[in-house]
Amino acid sequence: MGRNKRKQLVVDKSFQLRFVGSFLLSVMGALIIFTLLVGLYYWVSNMAGENLFREFITIDRQVIEERTITEEGVERVVKVPTTKTILGVKRWELILPAILVNNLIIMILLTVFGIRYSHRIAGPVYRINCELDKVLQGKKGVKIKLREKDRLRGIAIRVNQLIQRLDQAEEGQA
Repeated sequence: MGRNKRKQLVVDKSFQLRFVGSFLLSVMGALIIFTLLVGLYYWVSNMAGENLFREFITIDRQVIEERTITEEGVERVVKVPTTKTILGVKRWELILPAILVNNLIIMILLTVFGIRYSHRIAGPVYRINCELDKVLQGKKGVKIKLREKDRLRGIAIRVNQLIQRLDQAEEGQA
C-alpha cells in the first residue's frame, strides 16, 4: 500500500454524485446529439430524394473454408481463404448497431473515469470542509492535508495560509 493511500474512503457523497451526474449527463447529451445528427443526415438525404433507408449494400466477407483434397491418393483437409457474398444489407443496419455500441462503450468508460476522477475532487472538498468546521469551532493549528494526486491542492494551500494568518492575528490580540 502506498504511503499516502487512505484505508477508508472519505468523500462528500452528495457532491460526488452531483459531480459525476452532471459529467455523465453532459456526455450523454453529446452522444444523443451525435446520434440525432446522424439521423438528421439520413432524413435530409431522404428528403433530397436519396433514400438511404432502401439502399442495399452487397458485402464480400473473407472467410476460411476447410476443403478436403486428394493428392496422390492421400486425403487431407486444407484451409482455403475465400469470400462469401452477403446480399441485401441495408446501410442503417450496418451503421445503427455501431453507433449504439460506440455510445454504450463511451458511457461505460466515462462512468468509470468519472467516478475515479471525482474521488480526487470530492475527497479534498470533504477534507477542506471538515477542517474549516474545526476552525469555525475555534480550534487552533488546523492544517489541511491532501494527498499528492488530489485536486484542489492550491486551494488547500491558500486556506492553510488563511488559517495561519487568523491564528497569528488572534495571538497578536491576546
